[in-house]
Amino acid sequence: MPRRRIATAAALAVTTLTTLAAFTATAAPALANGQGDGWGHHQHGVLGYTVGTPVVDKVKGGPWTLAQGDPTQGATITVGGVTYPNLAVDPAGTGAVPAASGVTGTPGPLTGYCSSGGATPETGTVVRQPKGTTLPMQPYYFPFVTSDDGGDTLSGLFDYRPKDGDEAVVAATSTDHGKTWKYNGEALEQNAGLCPNGNTNDDGQGHAFVLKVPNYAGTGHSGQVLYTLSRPSGDALGTNLIVHHLTPKDGNPLAGLPAAEPVGQGGSTTVTAPVSVPAGPGGAGVSIAVGSTANFEQPGHFTVHGVTVDCNDNSATATAFTGCTTRTAGGVTVAAGDAVTADALIPATAQQTSGLIAPDGIISTLPHYQGAPKGSVAVLYTEKILNYFTPTTTTAAVTLPAATLPVADSSALKPANGPVTVSLGTPAGIVQVTCTGADATHLTGCTGGTGTVAKGSSVGAPGAAVTPYTQLAAIGEGKNKPKSLYGNNEDYTVVRAAYTTDGLHFTDLGQVSGLGDPASTSASVLRWIGSRGTVITNPDGSYGLFLSGAYASDGDSDAFNQIFYSSSKDGKNWSAPQKLIGTDYTFSALAKQSATGGALDVSGYYSGRTYDPTVVQNDNGSLTMLFAGYSTPKPLPGTGDTYGTNPAARYTVPAAQPAEYRTILSVTLRPHWTR
Repeated sequence: MPRRRIATAAALAVTTLTTLAAFTATAAPALANGQGDGWGHHQHGVLGYTVGTPVVDKVKGGPWTLAQGDPTQGATITVGGVTYPNLAVDPAGTGAVPAASGVTGTPGPLTGYCSSGGATPETGTVVRQPKGTTLPMQPYYFPFVTSDDGGDTLSGLFDYRPKDGDEAVVAATSTDHGKTWKYNGEALEQNAGLCPNGNTNDDGQGHAFVLKVPNYAGTGHSGQVLYTLSRPSGDALGTNLIVHHLTPKDGNPLAGLPAAEPVGQGGSTTVTAPVSVPAGPGGAGVSIAVGSTANFEQPGHFTVHGVTVDCNDNSATATAFTGCTTRTAGGVTVAAGDAVTADALIPATAQQTSGLIAPDGIISTLPHYQGAPKGSVAVLYTEKILNYFTPTTTTAAVTLPAATLPVADSSALKPANGPVTVSLGTPAGIVQVTCTGADATHLTGCTGGTGTVAKGSSVGAPGAAVTPYTQLAAIGEGKNKPKSLYGNNEDYTVVRAAYTTDGLHFTDLGQVSGLGDPASTSASVLRWIGSRGTVITNPDGSYGLFLSGAYASDGDSDAFNQIFYSSSKDGKNWSAPQKLIGTDYTFSALAKQSATGGALDVSGYYSGRTYDPTVVQNDNGSLTMLFAGYSTPKPLPGTGDTYGTNPAARYTVPAAQPAEYRTILSVTLRPHWTR
């Protein structure tokens, strides 16, 4: 253990702010007296940060990693007719390309995830990172990192999320400013022991955040509280975050939590026809007829006869699950009338918050916020509502222009103070239609638009994202499907403030301002705001916020276009976001690596997604920032896909590109003052 042993992550969300406040107490008087800026410079003006060169973080001792190779194979491995190197190496250190679990155009994880090895379907037991290796920190993301010793020792919680396979919360520590991490523990796993075959999902508990609250659950004692998002059921009005009381032990902040704790949508139904379900993960699986598939995640898993059944649902209907296999050796036979249940929204071993509005995750604590009483803890959090801007669909095909639009429910679109303009997808692109009236299932008095609109097409409300598919496709986003408005993401995200005294019950204090516009369609105002960030106290007493965001043209609400900095005097009114580090939609590093071989430039690890920043203050005034990156917006692009915003140098995905996604990176930020 290091000489100055770090406290648990659960105790540090407040401790970090205390350390920063102590730093401010020494630096701010110097500024007021004109003595300097706290870093040895005699300057005044606006505080900003200079970004160093990021590095790919490494981990040792943890669960399976993308780049550890397949121990059952030789120097190379062939997947789908393409041969890849089978190496467990740090690509930036050696120039070699590692064999990642998922390779071009395949579901993942694949090679080497389970003990049988080879390509899917694998069987046996899920393997771990080879003993004694230090490998790129993949597939980890959404870091929550703190320190209680001036940045010498970092304590982190991370989403561990192999694509299409599993999700868990992992704890680790670092003594070199985030470059290398030592695994400390793991908990709340979604699919423990599963060898996946593309027939499940990786939607478990994520977005981990820790608070120390003064009166945990009304006990009169302080408590360390872990918050997670339930991915299957979250991001909707009426849902809240999952809460666990932490009891750290022996350096593991997750000690005492359930090792496995699946979450779902809470559905229940019955089987309507007998069927024998084979053991997985191999084979095509069978269809299971049921009363209703509502409130079951698809693809996903459910329980029948006490065993877990995974269904890929490629052709699922309202009354049938498809592609189903069981995790039980020998399979299982189900009969008509047998009960089928999904995992609970809130596990029996957990609690949930109240008072937060559709929370996607807690961003950071605030030392002070107007309206938060003494003795409470104030936080910023992200409100996120899925598909907010597509509240209904068409119920019949329509040829535009048409005076009437048949819709499933017009209640969110009824004109109140004048006409309403909606967006619809046609084979030629997205068009707008303006309507002056409505009944329960129709918009009436409609004009505008040309082309055909299919039955079941999404109807975009005012403010919907309408970026053309050609623009989305250039960066690897969107879908060439008119019915879905070409894959534009129609979620709603804003930042809100709230406070709590007991860690369970929150009082919402409303939206903050200045960070973006949830209905923006411009290329200069952020539309989507992320759910992981850090607030620090600057030397002049102002607040600094590090967060991520994205424009409408980025096509996703994960807020992955950039990490930005914003400042505030009160925590409510924030300055315009200033980009610190962002994506490279020319994908120049990937193109160069593909053409010449050798190491992938570090920018290639976050050219497609740059998000989830967390910041720690160092004793010398610099900051250590960790963030997550993807090489392309989609984890596993298809062979031959062409990306890039530079028409003169487009990037074509080669056959032997390994997956580089959910990578943790770290970088040093140094403060500077501008006049």
